[in-house]
Amino acid sequence: ERRMVVDRRRCLVVAVLLASADAVRPAVATRPPAVRTAAPVMIMDQLKKIADDGALAVKQAAAEKVVGERVAAKLAAAQAKYDIPQKYTNLMQSFFTSYMTEIYLADRDLDEYEQILSTLMKKVLETAQEPHTFQPFHEAIRAPFDYYKMGCDFANGMVDADRSLVLGAEQIEKMQQQIAAGDNVVLFANHQSEADPQIFSVLLDPKVPGFAEETIFVAGDRVTTDLLAMPFSMGRNLLCIFSKKHVDNPPELKSTKQRHNRMVMKTMQQLMTDGGKCIWVAPSGGRDRPSDDGKYEVAPFDSKSIEMFRLMSAKADRPTHFYPLSMFTYPICPPPTTVGGEIGEQRTVKYYPAALHFGEEVDVSRFSEGCVTDNFPAGCDANSSRDELREALAKHVHSIVSSNYQDLAAKLDMP
Repeated sequence: ERRMVVDRRRCLVVAVLLASADAVRPAVATRPPAVRTAAPVMIMDQLKKIADDGALAVKQAAAEKVVGERVAAKLAAAQAKYDIPQKYTNLMQSFFTSYMTEIYLADRDLDEYEQILSTLMKKVLETAQEPHTFQPFHEAIRAPFDYYKMGCDFANGMVDADRSLVLGAEQIEKMQQQIAAGDNVVLFANHQSEADPQIFSVLLDPKVPGFAEETIFVAGDRVTTDLLAMPFSMGRNLLCIFSKKHVDNPPELKSTKQRHNRMVMKTMQQLMTDGGKCIWVAPSGGRDRPSDDGKYEVAPFDSKSIEMFRLMSAKADRPTHFYPLSMFTYPICPPPTTVGGEIGEQRTVKYYPAALHFGEEVDVSRFSEGCVTDNFPAGCDANSSRDELREALAKHVHSIVSSNYQDLAAKLDMP
């Protein structure tokens, strides 16, 4: 096996050298070169950058070719054993090739990550044969196979840990104390990547063991029905809900989806009543998308989503603490440019740093004093309607998440 790894590295090196030679082979000289004065340092730096970028592009192209051939061979062998839709075979080909190419370019351990990739491929093929059915509250499957560890190991290959950031760590300490006392914590977060739960763990597990592992994520139906996403989702604690964007499609399943969502709400109410839970939710209802200029911004928050958590916390008879969380993850596994496409989206990955910023606790009581009717609830402000306060709370939380996100983007030199 070690010899195979060495041979693979030699193939990659030979391919890179051949491609590089073609790219830099000089033309036949017809006259002696003219004598030139030394170029200014700035120009030399620019030329060096162009040369470096060109060398990287050549190296990447060569690596993609060799890695792509190996991935194709693995998939062909798997296809002989498992009957999977051709669409997913193509998706796995591009996704796994992108992943292993980045592993190679980042100089990660090829042995280790090829084994992780092989394990993931096996689990994808198994779930294609027998898809997992997610209950309204899905608890992470840790045995006999540890899906949590597999997801974290896979994501770890793409996260540049040395350059990644976790800001507001003192807030996590407060949350841990609140959870230990039986209180609940709700994280109002932006959402950028399918791999957000795994990246969340990769950044936090070394610093605060158990916190990310126990967090419950509110998840849409896409991550529980897509064959590539399913094995990753099986390793997380999830409240599995049909988002309002998808509940009407197809029409014949609308009532079934609505019934499922009511069961999710009932289950979440019970979890919050039991207490000691940390729940992550994206009030935007989906992932951030780039604007026309390619810049990512935090998508607007749905005031009804935030209000639902506020009302459920009031019914829980236990204190609930609300924190804003900003996540910078899109370069690692960016979302598609369009919203609401069919299940089974194209995926690419990139080795890059990620970042989290935990903001200070938000006092939601300041935004819940409007009157439903005259002087109800007692002490309410008759000059402020419930709808106005609900919108004000959503905008307030969004402004914190957005401001902290822009700070993260600036620190990681992104536009």
